[in-house]
Amino acid sequence: MFRLKNGQDTFTVVDGPDAGKTFQRGMEYEAIPPGEGHRFEKVAVPTPRAEPAITPDPKPTPKKGKESK
Repeated sequence: MFRLKNGQDTFTVVDGPDAGKTFQRGMEYEAIPPGEGHRFEKVAVPTPRAEPAITPDPKPTPKKGKESK
């Protein structure tokens, strides 16, 4: 895994096989664009990703039928 080094700004590749791909600080990547290795550092232990919190659907409230008077 690779991550942009401190002091490196986000950049978008303009040509080659990764054209259009954006590399951002704080993100980890499995592969880096050719010729840009000087911008990245190798990450020995990937940062664990937090799973999005899944909130269960609330139990539906029973509908009340028309009450007879």
